[in-house]
Amino acid sequence: MKQFIIPFGGLREGKHDYEFEISDSFFAQFEYSDIEKGNINVLLTLYKEPAMLILEFSLSGTVTVMCDRCSDIFNLPLKGQNQLIVKFGEEKYEETDEIIVIPHTDSALDITHYIYEYINLLIPQKRVHPDKSGQCNPEVLQKIEELKSNKNSGNTVDPRWEALSKLSH
Repeated sequence: MKQFIIPFGGLREGKHDYEFEISDSFFAQFEYSDIEKGNINVLLTLYKEPAMLILEFSLSGTVTVMCDRCSDIFNLPLKGQNQLIVKFGEEKYEETDEIIVIPHTDSALDITHYIYEYINLLIPQKRVHPDKSGQCNPEVLQKIEELKSNKNSGNTVDPRWEALSKLSH
């Protein structure tokens, strides 16, 4: 994944723009990835300063995920921005989620892992078809409703819990 290694050593101070196209082959590099397919455009603006680098990521595109409601596969649109500040020090470590320190001797930065994490952070915890689209599998939705109505139709109280209901009165 050489295209994601930014050689900043020879860059002059100031603003530098990069553009990356993320496709299925990018996600295949990560074992146990929740994402297998996607098309994401990454615009990276790097600001080189004497004592640090500031990287601003702008991501937009879609990833293929499974709907948590109906289990069908769909394209989830993603859009977001992230910033990474790179300081120079004696050894490599993460100061915070947004600030890392790399050795003064480094002249390149691999941003592969950061792009992958930023994409994953854009994916919502609950992945469902947008309600307006009406794309959820109607057979699955019908079965869910049937199961809900069967559960609600048996509103009889378990006799073991009946005694507890009298305590609250």
